[in-house]
Amino acid sequence: MSSDVDKYLTPEVIQFMQEEIAESNGNEVFFVGYTKDCVVVQVKVIARGNQVAVPAIQEMAKKSDVVIHNHPSGALTPSEPDLAIATRLEAYSVAFYIVDNDVRQIYVVVEPFENEEIKPLNFDELKKILLPGGAISQHLNGYEDRPQQIEMIDYICQAFNQNKVTMIEAGTGTGKTLAYLLPAIHWALLNKERIVISTNTINLQEQLLQKDIPLLKKALKEKFDAVLVKGRSNYACQRKVEEIEIDVDFLADEGEKDELLNLVSWAKKSKDGSRSDLSYVPKENVWEKISAESDTCLRNKCHFFRECFVNKARRHAAKAHILIVNHHLMFSDLSIRHSIGGSNEFAVLPPYQRIIFDESHNLEDVATQYFGSRVTRNGILRILNRLFRRQKSNIKGHLHSLRNRILLNKESLPEEIFDKFLHFVESELVQSTVSLVGKTHLVMDRIYEIIELHAERRLDSELKIRLLPHVLDHLIEGSGLAPELKEYISAITGYIQTLNSLVDVINMADKYFEKSIAFIGVEIRAQAERLFAIAQAIEKIFFSENEQDVRWIEVKPVFKGYNIVRFLDSPLDISQIIKSAVYDTYETVVMTSATLTVDNKFDFLAERIGASKISRERITQLLLGAPFDFERQVVIAVPVDMPDPSSPAFNSECMKVIFKTLTITNGRAFILFTSYGMLNSVYEKISESLSMLGIRALKQGDMNRHELLRLFKTDKNSVLFGTSSFWEGVDVEGDALELVVITKLPFKVPSEPIIEARYEFIERNGGNAFMDYAVPLAVIKLKQGFGRLIRRKTDRGAVVILDKRVIQKGYGKRFLRSLPDCHQVFGTRDEVFGTLTDFYKIS
Repeated sequence: MSSDVDKYLTPEVIQFMQEEIAESNGNEVFFVGYTKDCVVVQVKVIARGNQVAVPAIQEMAKKSDVVIHNHPSGALTPSEPDLAIATRLEAYSVAFYIVDNDVRQIYVVVEPFENEEIKPLNFDELKKILLPGGAISQHLNGYEDRPQQIEMIDYICQAFNQNKVTMIEAGTGTGKTLAYLLPAIHWALLNKERIVISTNTINLQEQLLQKDIPLLKKALKEKFDAVLVKGRSNYACQRKVEEIEIDVDFLADEGEKDELLNLVSWAKKSKDGSRSDLSYVPKENVWEKISAESDTCLRNKCHFFRECFVNKARRHAAKAHILIVNHHLMFSDLSIRHSIGGSNEFAVLPPYQRIIFDESHNLEDVATQYFGSRVTRNGILRILNRLFRRQKSNIKGHLHSLRNRILLNKESLPEEIFDKFLHFVESELVQSTVSLVGKTHLVMDRIYEIIELHAERRLDSELKIRLLPHVLDHLIEGSGLAPELKEYISAITGYIQTLNSLVDVINMADKYFEKSIAFIGVEIRAQAERLFAIAQAIEKIFFSENEQDVRWIEVKPVFKGYNIVRFLDSPLDISQIIKSAVYDTYETVVMTSATLTVDNKFDFLAERIGASKISRERITQLLLGAPFDFERQVVIAVPVDMPDPSSPAFNSECMKVIFKTLTITNGRAFILFTSYGMLNSVYEKISESLSMLGIRALKQGDMNRHELLRLFKTDKNSVLFGTSSFWEGVDVEGDALELVVITKLPFKVPSEPIIEARYEFIERNGGNAFMDYAVPLAVIKLKQGFGRLIRRKTDRGAVVILDKRVIQKGYGKRFLRSLPDCHQVFGTRDEVFGTLTDFYKIS
């Protein structure tokens, strides 16, 4: 033990720790400290109390860090648990100190480790792995030397070595996945830093996990681990499974019991408890009853803690060098860390230091979703129904389950506590739950009626209304809805207080129960916290004056007496948030995609996702074309005698051109639409005629995406009619796909609330919303659609654009300039058909 605290901690750190310990009333506090020359120069609180999990500490401290905690008794001799923690931490080169409450005495259990200097990547060595004769060429069938791939590795090495942010457009066929995997793996091994690779599509995740990473494991001498990380809700919670088995009659809804019990049986035998291991897709509302959730997790108090499926997955991820995630999970994690100051305790992913975003042209949309809020009628009712619901003559929910346990334990409960329980459960909460369900329906129905009156018609489809000041005045204030909404928020708040009071009683009385009921308290507290977030969101959406957010209502008729109602808000400009949450927080950020540029410039997306706000010294950009002979491999055809897309005749004329073109190619085509309405209309009119010619017509929505693609790839005379999700993330190599038809230029719907608000913002600031925002977005989408066609050097085919604006409007040149140089045909339909016929005759 040493009293020379100053040798190990700076005065600022000592003061901070004193304040935090005092704020915790002298109870135990765990800190992680960051060192410089073996002295702790900064600390943060990672846990409070003595029930702290060692794996959680290991996740939050990395090499050369220090874990520090106080002994309130003042006796600093390490306990057995202290020594166990110290042993685990020392293996990871993490020091361990114990201090008294005044931070005047210190016991150094594990001495601090020197900060190791970063070991830079050696570009020349990595380059050799990919060049002819290198390790990859010896293990990859059909290996090709790709100069673009080498150039991309060079930029990524610089990004890692110099802590840069880099944007790389890498055309199809450049081999970008290997170009970022190699540096990421070697950096993780050299510097013991975890790297996250985030993708937008399952398709790319499957490529990484089933093709690229297995290849690298064979080719590289170094051993590494890469794991797919899935969200918590993808796993079964064993505690919930156990409770369902015991209380299935109280927790299962009408018609759910058999499926729930099947899931229980599966979960008890499953090795990893992942929903993807099921041989079928369970109903969402049934799976939710056994799925893991962060706010209903008992953590280290759960008797399934060690064998918990989520914890097993987290431990596996914590040992991995590379984490593979999707953008939604990535931004779920980033939004949590951003809102709570970077803490790992509630984060979705283990700690990581550097990020690679593939398919990064989607970042603005995903980030907008995760930094906004959403309230729905169904979402509120689902929370309330988890607590209490009546189905015919049956009563369900956690409150009823609690009531049953109270009655079974009546003899062991003090009379005062028994009466308190019954008062809460039978008298107060059951009635107030039923009342709040009724109020929810009244408020939602009232909003629907007001919007229908505003629209001056009976609604037969979805309607979205932005909550601008004049709209709020008219719809909310003018209709008298404002006081009703405030009363509704107040009702939710009062209900939350009652729930929290019940949880306090549960925690106080738990010792009287032979089998703990603490888990019911956790479930109820979680629903209370969700309702609190909803009340805050409603207050913000309807009564705040924040011009930085876009707020709107969505309503949609479903059936008589029931309508969908949603309240939403999203940031108007996500760029500063991304800069703060990503670029300012992580030392290396790589963003790549086949479509990052417009007019061969990165300016548009750099502005949208905050990269333009980074200092010029820190950001690099690289544009790599695809290694294909597009002049020989691709025809771009635009029939100039098509009606304008705004013409009533456009759909019917499109149908004729599509049909004729498909007879030339004998199917083998993607027909890409910008709306389901046009897709369905064209499909219904020509699918039967195509079938008579032996061409199988497949339509998005008739079956799941994977099955559609499987059928398309195996039936060489098929055609797939698709909309938004088929414009990107779909790979079909070879002669199964030799034609892509673009029906319309893919402009976003300008009346969408978030799009409309961004248009207005650009105009207010002196820009041209159409040219500065609408056109660039559509160019990127068109490039994605074009990219479906050519996936390798032996592929060939045509892209037919039925929207003549691409050549007749001034902005059309921006679309064409952003595509590779191909053989172009701009002529009448007959001229286009003639060129295509000649092109496809060439073997």
